[in-house]
Amino acid sequence: MINEEIPLIEEALRNYGEAFQEWNIEKLSIAFHPEAMTYWFIPERGGFIKGYCYGWIRMFLRNQKDNPGTNFIPFPEEIDYEGTAAYVRLRFLVEDAQDPRDTTDYLTLLKFREGWNIIHKSGFTRSISLEELNTILKEKQETVRNNPEEVEKIERVLKTYADAFHELDKNKVVQVFHNDMKVNSLDVENNKFRNRFRSLADWREVIDNHKRMNISFKTEVEKIDQLGSSAVAKMRWFAFREDGTSETVDFLTLLKVDGRWLIVNKTCYSQFKPKKD
Repeated sequence: MINEEIPLIEEALRNYGEAFQEWNIEKLSIAFHPEAMTYWFIPERGGFIKGYCYGWIRMFLRNQKDNPGTNFIPFPEEIDYEGTAAYVRLRFLVEDAQDPRDTTDYLTLLKFREGWNIIHKSGFTRSISLEELNTILKEKQETVRNNPEEVEKIERVLKTYADAFHELDKNKVVQVFHNDMKVNSLDVENNKFRNRFRSLADWREVIDNHKRMNISFKTEVEKIDQLGSSAVAKMRWFAFREDGTSETVDFLTLLKVDGRWLIVNKTCYSQFKPKKD
């Protein structure tokens, strides 16, 4: 993979981290798209939580500014991108005497003309001791991720998702998508953010259209990254049409909601290759 985009993605992540370290709202607005969403599942806070990233983090920063003494230590652990879409696993250590924490953010980004913006944020947080936090920093410990049992459950969800299109089965879509699931992509020509809520009725219409157009699919799961109740999967799709082939890469965010893994966000990049005469 050509890594020319990695430094540009890191710039967005740097603005995100420095916004916390410097209490800088302007850097926050540079890192996040105004319509970026955050989805989490936190049982002790009522379960499924959603909201606009910018508003939520801005409120958090203002509250923290009134209570100085917290140190934020962010560092990316993995970056992957395809075209105008990217995924990042960002470790966010919070050095707080009262509540030290180890947070892993699963971020998806899109590349606009102005640069890369974070457009979705999910993740998982665990409470730790200050001693454990210092050990993580000193020994550069990675979080233990990808529990085999949870990965197997996620693989089954992704298989059902793929089967829904392989078999053009509308009912299987219902099994894998959260009701608040959104699809994110970039209209490159017009530099516009497509942030679409897709109801189950919308997905049924999509499958009906594929059936009518006699489209067939090939799918590959290239990556699963899971921690606690949050995960990201990378899937590659080939859609074979009469006029050519469409190749799409999905960065799928999943949350374990009330014991079930569900897809809550899809950030994608597509390209179409017309059939040669």
